[in-house]
Amino acid sequence: MNLLRKINRCLDYWPNQLAIISFFILLIISIFLTYRIYNNEYGNELIKVKEESFKIKNQLESTINYSSNVVKVISFIAEKNLQEQEFEPVAKSLVEKNKYVDGIQLVKGFEIIKTYPLIGNEKTIGYHLTADSLHKKAAKDAIKKNKIFFEGPFQLVQGGMGIVGREPIYKNGKFWGFSAVIIKTETFLKAIHLDDLGSTSNFEYQMVQKEGDLNGPKFFKNNGDFSNGIIHKSFIPAGDWYLYVKLKEPKYLNRSIEFLIYGIVLSIIIALYLRKLAEEPLKLESLVDKKTADLEKLNIELENRAKELTKVNKELEYFAYIISHDLQEPLRMITSFLTQLEKKYNDVIDEKGKKYIFFAVDGAKRMKNIILDILEFSRVGKYNDKKEAINLNDIIHEIESFYKLEFPHGKLIYENLPILNSYKSPLIQVFQNLIGNAFKYSKENEAPIVSVKVIEEDDKQITFAVKDNGIGIENEYLEKIFVLFQRLHTREGDKGSGMGLAIVKKIVENLNGTIWVESVVNVGSTFYFTLPKEKE
Repeated sequence: MNLLRKINRCLDYWPNQLAIISFFILLIISIFLTYRIYNNEYGNELIKVKEESFKIKNQLESTINYSSNVVKVISFIAEKNLQEQEFEPVAKSLVEKNKYVDGIQLVKGFEIIKTYPLIGNEKTIGYHLTADSLHKKAAKDAIKKNKIFFEGPFQLVQGGMGIVGREPIYKNGKFWGFSAVIIKTETFLKAIHLDDLGSTSNFEYQMVQKEGDLNGPKFFKNNGDFSNGIIHKSFIPAGDWYLYVKLKEPKYLNRSIEFLIYGIVLSIIIALYLRKLAEEPLKLESLVDKKTADLEKLNIELENRAKELTKVNKELEYFAYIISHDLQEPLRMITSFLTQLEKKYNDVIDEKGKKYIFFAVDGAKRMKNIILDILEFSRVGKYNDKKEAINLNDIIHEIESFYKLEFPHGKLIYENLPILNSYKSPLIQVFQNLIGNAFKYSKENEAPIVSVKVIEEDDKQITFAVKDNGIGIENEYLEKIFVLFQRLHTREGDKGSGMGLAIVKKIVENLNGTIWVESVVNVGSTFYFTLPKEKE
C-alpha cells in the first residue's frame, strides 16, 4: 500500500507527468525515425548491390559481345565455303586481337572439324557433341534460339575448365553446323575482374545455370548463402545463367539499432531536462526579475553615458571653435610682429638674427597648419553637402592643373575613372592628399610619374590604386604612416604636418572603405583604397 501511495504521489507531481509524457512522445518519434532509417539504409545498400550486379552483368555481356562478333565471322566463312582456305588465318587474327577468346571451333553437324589453335587442342578434332548429353542439349538450345548460346563452365575435352559459345550456321536455309568460341575459366574471370572464389571485400558472387539454380553446379568456389541477406539476382540469357550478388556485411540493421539506442537515451535526457525546467519556475521568474532590474540599471547607465557623450561632443565643438579662432590669433600676432621687427630693424639685425626670425615665422606657420589639420581631422565625417554623382575624372583633372605649375615635367596618368555617388569634398581631400604626397616625395633627379586607376570592381565596392615612382617607404613604417603626426621624411622643403594620411584614412573608413600601402624603397609606392559602390 505504501508503495502504491508513493507511486500515486509521484504521478500526481506535474514535473513527473511532463517527463513521462515527453519520454513516450519522443520514444514514439524515435521508433518512427528508426523505421525510416531502417528502410532508407536497407534501400541504399540494396541499390549498391544492384549497381554491383549491373556492373558484373555488363562486363559479362561485353565479353559475350566480343565472342559474338568472332562467331559471326567464322559463320560467314563457313557459309561461303571458305573454311578450308580461310579458317586458320582468320581464326588466328581473331584470337590475337580478342583478349577474351582462347580458341575458335568450326562444327559440322555436331562434329568438330576445325579448331584454332590446333596445338594442345588436337583431342577436339572429330569430337561429336552428342557424346555428352549436356553438350547435346546446349547445342540444341542454340539451334532453338538461333543465336549464340553459351554452355558451361565444364571440363573441356582438351583439358581445363571453360565455357563454349555456339552459334548455328545455315546454308541454303538448312542447318549446317556451328561456329564456336572457347573461353577458359581464368580468361572469363579476368574479364569480369573476379577470382575463382567469387568474392571481394564488399560482395560475394555466384553464377549458376537457370535449370538447377542454386541447387545445381556453381561457377564460383564459395559457400555463400544466397538465400538470405541483401541479394540481387539477374538473368543472363546468353547462357541461361543466374547471376547472384550479395552484400557481405550489411549495416542497415546495426545503424537502425544504434539510432534507436541514441533516441532512447536522448528521450530520457530531454525528459529529465524538461522535468528540471518544470521544477524551477520560481527560479526562472526570479532570474527574469533580476535580469529586468539589471537591464533597467543598464539603461540608466546608457542614458548617463549618452548625456556624457553629448556633453563631450559639445566640448569638442567648442574646442574646435577655439582652435579655429582663438588659438590662431596669437600665431597671427607672432607672425605679424616678427615680420614688422624684421622690416624695421633690417639694417641692425645680422644674418643670424634674420635666420632666427625666419625660423620663428616658419614655425608659427607650421603651427597654424597643424592646428588647421587637427581641426580638419576632427571634422571628418561631418559633411554639410549631400551625396551626388561625382565624375572622378573631373576631380583628378583639377588636381592635375594644380601640380602642373610646381612639377612641369611630372606626369599624372588617369583615364576611364568611374562616376561615384558620394560626397564631393572628402573625395577631393583623399585624391588631393595621395596625389600631392606622390609628387612631394618624388626623387630629386627623376620626373615624378603618378597613375590613378581602378584595379578591381564588383557590385559592392571599387578598389583604386595611386602609384608613384618616388622614394618609397621602408616596410617597418607602412602601418605608422597612417598615424597622427607621423612624418617619415624630413627633407628640406617638406612642410607637412604628418596629418594628411591620417585624415585620408579617417575619410576612407568613414565612407566604409579601407586603405593600405605597398612600397619598395627607391622604386615607389602604391596606395590602395576601396570605396563603396552606391546606387543613385
